[in-house]
Amino acid sequence: MKPREGHYLALQRVFGYLRQRPHGKILIDVNDIPVRENLDLKGKADWSEFYPDATEDLPLNRPEPKGKPVTITSFVDADHARDKVTRRSVTGIVTLINNTPIEWDSKRQKTVESSTYGSEMVASRIAVEGIIALRYFLCMMGVGLEKSSLLVGDNMAVVLNTTLPSSTLKKKHQSCNYHKVRESIAGGYIV
Repeated sequence: MKPREGHYLALQRVFGYLRQRPHGKILIDVNDIPVRENLDLKGKADWSEFYPDATEDLPLNRPEPKGKPVTITSFVDADHARDKVTRRSVTGIVTLINNTPIEWDSKRQKTVESSTYGSEMVASRIAVEGIIALRYFLCMMGVGLEKSSLLVGDNMAVVLNTTLPSSTLKKKHQSCNYHKVRESIAGGYIV
């Protein structure tokens, strides 16, 4: 929003890196990401009481998927109160299709959160919305998708609160983020 001299120096480093590596590439790796091998996703919770009509919203006129289905994995984290001036947190998200990075983002959140839990929940909602958009895009391009995408986070309070139906949220200001993530999990398109 307000470029400063430090931003200019960082931009010079980026262009210097690109000039030194003009033939750089991102390799496409079709293998599954190793973190998926270590997951135990058995015993999924029954969400029908909380979200009886939670489903993925995909258009009926989408093309028939071709090829092997791909997996989407998104890693999310937040750095609480990172910005020293505004005390806004910074969200970091890396999204992979199979084992290839497709999208990555690191940006300041639009709200000031009073706790790590709050900033991690905001980051999780942003990641969920990114996964939903990517699933829609790939589906409309005729790419086959696995039934559910994986969201990986490091804050156990957020993970447990959004995956266990018995957990409750005591913070009203976080309820929209909380329910967006939980509804996506209830719909079965995000784990």
